[in-house]
Amino acid sequence: MSASLVLLAREKELLLARSTLCRLRLRSQAAALGDAFRWRGVAFSIPALARAARFGATAIRMVFLAKLALSLVRHARAFGRTR
Repeated sequence: MSASLVLLAREKELLLARSTLCRLRLRSQAAALGDAFRWRGVAFSIPALARAARFGATAIRMVFLAKLALSLVRHARAFGRTR
């Protein structure tokens, strides 16, 4: 009877060791997967930043042109009133 208990104890130790090994592998693979997604996120964010920069530059140009047009209209009105 004690031989079967020893075998059960060994089997339990082996199962616990396998379980620990599997958890370590999963943790390692999860970390590697997380690192891959971080780099992918950076790679996808670069084009998004470029689009945002182009949008910002276009918006600045539009505001500048609107202010220039408004300034010209005000100048023309002021010039018309002095005549």
